[in-house]
Amino acid sequence: MTELPRKEAGETHRGSGEGKRRILVYGYGNPGREDDGAGPYLAGMFESAGIRGVDTDANYQLQIEDAEAIKEYDLVIFADAACEGREPFSIRRVVPAEGISYTTHHMEPASILKLCGQVYQTVPDTWLIGIRGYSFEMKEGLTDGARDNARKAFDFIREITRLIHRYKGKNMSDEQKTILIIDDDADLRASMRIVLEASGFSVGEAADGEEGFKVADKINPDAIIVDLMMETVDSGSKVTSKLKEKGYKGPVYLLSAAGDAVRYNIDAREMGLAGIFQKPVDHKVLINTLKKQFDMV
Repeated sequence: MTELPRKEAGETHRGSGEGKRRILVYGYGNPGREDDGAGPYLAGMFESAGIRGVDTDANYQLQIEDAEAIKEYDLVIFADAACEGREPFSIRRVVPAEGISYTTHHMEPASILKLCGQVYQTVPDTWLIGIRGYSFEMKEGLTDGARDNARKAFDFIREITRLIHRYKGKNMSDEQKTILIIDDDADLRASMRIVLEASGFSVGEAADGEEGFKVADKINPDAIIVDLMMETVDSGSKVTSKLKEKGYKGPVYLLSAAGDAVRYNIDAREMGLAGIFQKPVDHKVLINTLKKQFDMV
């Protein structure tokens, strides 16, 4: 299959649409080393798609000058190849580094973000997509597996842009709801968080039940989504029961891999659950369910 045209290094492509540019998709990596070019390949997909309000950039590696490039955006999504880890891609929020570490040829996203804050007094919401790659030999072109993973990352980010444009300009201050996600899978929490925030929700996170109770006390969430399978096979149901014992009155949803709820005899009505989301989570179902729950449709 023909590869997408390669962008010139450091050339930012402006997406169609008027008003403030909100989103930058920045792919970095070496297209001359097979799957190492997954980041620029993803940026090329967005450039070809011409999605409203989405700008793209690509380079072999991040550089100091990129701190200036990201300062005007509300959301920045860096994309790089990952030689191991989750398929089809991993996702995590980038926070400014404690200090700035770099060479004359390379910087990490966290250092770029730190420099942007120091110099321009602004820090855009920033995420890193790690597209799973499989071969990194010295030749051009992605493997079929990496290309398929990049397309899935494209679909995910495109959905985020759709949600942002849908809720752009809406005054959420009076109706914004807070959702707490309790799950030991950091990638799952991150993917749900970016989708929920793009849809106008405020989000809290916890990696296990005990942390979840503390975060719930702190943020007083309007709804809680808890994984069935965490440190023990039925920990999600135990967390749910304890939340009710502690007097939590809001809706609680369970996250469950296909069949787990049946396998472990989970009765949603008996447990007082508002519902069960099946993994992998369908983000459209997630958003529609919560909007309906809070009469925000």
